[in-house]
Amino acid sequence: MPIKEFVLPKDIPLDIYPKPEVFLTEGKRIAEEAQKLGIHMRVMGPIALHYYFPDQIDLYAALERLADRYFTDIDFASYDKTRGKVVKFMKEMGYECEPQTLMMSGKTRHIYYGGAVPMIDVFFDKLDYCHPIHYKDRLHQDPWSVTLADILLQKLQIWEINDKDLKDIEYLLTAAEIGEDDERKINQAYVARRFADDWGFYHTATTNLGRVKAHVETVKVFTDAQKQKIKDRCDQFLERIEAEPKTRGWQKRAKKGTAKPWYNTNFSDW
Repeated sequence: MPIKEFVLPKDIPLDIYPKPEVFLTEGKRIAEEAQKLGIHMRVMGPIALHYYFPDQIDLYAALERLADRYFTDIDFASYDKTRGKVVKFMKEMGYECEPQTLMMSGKTRHIYYGGAVPMIDVFFDKLDYCHPIHYKDRLHQDPWSVTLADILLQKLQIWEINDKDLKDIEYLLTAAEIGEDDERKINQAYVARRFADDWGFYHTATTNLGRVKAHVETVKVFTDAQKQKIKDRCDQFLERIEAEPKTRGWQKRAKKGTAKPWYNTNFSDW
């Protein structure tokens, strides 16, 4: 049997690159097969948005958010308590674990390759870039995806945010309902609580909501009504976040403000 080699998605020729349908099918297949073994694996990012809003994908495509390779990988959140089972499970699914990542960050992140899609990332208990997104005890809400609140937080935690991430937030605020629970809604109560004891994340997220309000005016795909809806929802989140009682730790850190680094810059990605 030939040895599988890890190749980054960008280095795979377009004529042999998997179609979007392959990624969408594979994400559900892995989540469902993992669940049979008691392993929670839930999809994050754009693929999750496709699962949540299958009737609104034309808008997502119109945003020109996705390049020629449409999807580059599948990102999963999983629980650390079952991390020991994941390598064997993924091998049964047709994937090899990338050894360098396993050696350097195997307790928090695995990369898999060689199967139906070129690359799969698995993050255990949290996604930790500029600010941590915690998944512990939160992966039971949906059979395939992390919650909509966690998808929003994943984008709001990026301090040096770019056009594609702002568009993801705008799309999410257009397509999703907002409520006080995780039943196929963005749980604004959970979002507000997450910031109530973390001034750094609060500052990054509220700044980004302000950036969304300015950026959406430049996106020609949105109608005037959609733009207003997005801005109104940013204001709704900002109001709810401000109303949430803050901890003493939050108050203490707020006094130092941006004079002290408030987000993590010590991370690397492929």
